[in-house]
Amino acid sequence: PTARVARLDRDISETKKGAAVLEGMRDGTIDILVGTQMVTKGHDFPNVTLVGVVNADASLSLPEFRAAERAFQLLVQVAGRAGRRDRPGKVIVQTYAPEHPAIRFAQKHDVRGFLEFERNDRRDAGYPPFRRLALIRVDALDLKVAEDTAQRLAQLARDTPAGLSDQVEVLGPTPAPLARLRGRFRFRVLLRAMERGPLRSVLGALERSLADFDRRVRIVLDVDPVGMM
Repeated sequence: PTARVARLDRDISETKKGAAVLEGMRDGTIDILVGTQMVTKGHDFPNVTLVGVVNADASLSLPEFRAAERAFQLLVQVAGRAGRRDRPGKVIVQTYAPEHPAIRFAQKHDVRGFLEFERNDRRDAGYPPFRRLALIRVDALDLKVAEDTAQRLAQLARDTPAGLSDQVEVLGPTPAPLARLRGRFRFRVLLRAMERGPLRSVLGALERSLADFDRRVRIVLDVDPVGMM
């Protein structure tokens, strides 16, 4: 109960208080730091001997193919905050899925093992680096307008020569994982292909048609998307 506790997240880090929190961790005037994922990256706290990860499953359950990779990366990074000098460290991870490969390999700090597992998984499921992706993002204030636009874009993609020849797989449209954000309804269509050429052909046809769509709709063609949300 006498521990000195501080918080660090994006809101605090962008103020003068953020620098004071980091300095307090380094000079020992803060005993416990509670923070978001940003505390895992780039900080050297020599006195930290215990790290706790609350609800590691949150990142594993995101509906996107890089979820396991990001969870593994986060766990390995946060584990590196404990025991930075000659003092041993301990990491405690809260999870309902201790046998998940991302957690199992992170527990052993086995980067090579996780890489091999994830490569095989992505090859079987048809995701990068074995397929090329493009994500069509659609959002509008009106639900029907957004959904109709996404349907029309998906059909246009399927009707292109590359789409008709099965060189480009068209998945969707579906509501985005965050189906409504800042009052706008969001949909997405995923394009998947073995080679860039056919994918580029479909995207070119879609881009040329954008002037014909409702101006109230925002349409983004995201090639090699980093985030699927």
